[in-house]
Amino acid sequence: MTASEQRLALALGVILIGGGAFLGLTRLKAWKLRVDALAADVAGRKADADELLSRSEFWEQRSSWLEEKQPLFTKAGEATTTILNLVDDLAGKHGVNIPLKQPNEAGERAGMTSATVTLRVIGEMKPVMNWLYDLQQPANFISVPAMTITPNEEDASKIEISLRVEKWFRLPPS
Repeated sequence: MTASEQRLALALGVILIGGGAFLGLTRLKAWKLRVDALAADVAGRKADADELLSRSEFWEQRSSWLEEKQPLFTKAGEATTTILNLVDDLAGKHGVNIPLKQPNEAGERAGMTSATVTLRVIGEMKPVMNWLYDLQQPANFISVPAMTITPNEEDASKIEISLRVEKWFRLPPS
């Protein structure tokens, strides 16, 4: 092998070793970035888990309160009757008129089911708002997922509310 061939072979070897090192370092850097991202994700999840665990006593108390206070679901008809009776009792207390009471299909969540009713309520602003306030007390387990308030076309001193009311019941243990 001549001197120029040796230099050419040496240059080729340096290029191959340099290229291999470059490719290897590029892959190593990409791998390190993935590992760092996964480590940051794990650290974030650990922080979230630690935060939740620090509040476990609060959530256990809340769960005990729910088991003690939330009514047990028996039959769909009884659940709907319960919500309609509550709506009517509070409407009488506050002098609110409810011309439309339409039962709807029940909703379900983990361990709970609801009796759902669509209502149209007419009355003066303050009594209607007081009725809504009393209706949504925590002990009633009532939620209002949809509501529209409009002025009454016949009497400007009154408002008209169309709303969907859900009363949540605990499902019996299976």
